[in-house]
Amino acid sequence: MNSLVKHSYAIANRFDESLNGIKFKNKDRNIVASSFFSISLEHHRSVIVLIENRLYGSASTLLRSIFESHVKGMWFYHCSSQKDIEKLRKDKFDLKFSLLIEGIEKECGKGVSKPKKENWSNLNSLTHAGAAQISRRVEDTCIKSSYSDDFVKDTLNFANNYALLCAGELAKISNNVAAQECVLEIAKKLELR
Repeated sequence: MNSLVKHSYAIANRFDESLNGIKFKNKDRNIVASSFFSISLEHHRSVIVLIENRLYGSASTLLRSIFESHVKGMWFYHCSSQKDIEKLRKDKFDLKFSLLIEGIEKECGKGVSKPKKENWSNLNSLTHAGAAQISRRVEDTCIKSSYSDDFVKDTLNFANNYALLCAGELAKISNNVAAQECVLEIAKKLELR
């Protein structure tokens, strides 16, 4: 597990190096989308820190936020209107998550609904202290962390993959060639794992 944690830190550090200080056109759509992708990247690093400190339950609660931030970033970049952005700024934006996904797939093609369908129930259970979370807190009649190595590995891999997607979107929005090349380099390394 230590090697996967080190690998995940290396990914996060490379993203930080390549994306730190990138610039993009000062359009509301770019700013809002980039903010969501940045949130996802911060949560990615937090997952790594929590796993390194054996706080697996807390790490897994962030997975839904990582996924959600990615989806919202995609939607605001590809689908939003100025009115949607103004509603968000006033904390009045309330479009249902399923409609965000429909909009992304209409604009960008398929690819977001499948991970939502396959993971959403479990992500909610982990985030909201449901069965996926509490079942890993008790062993027999003792309160004890019983997160398997596979669970921890899956948590890190999920976070790494969505960090890659968010970093890719940030590199694309910025039109920064060095950032784009870094994302492609990391994508190849993730494929090999």
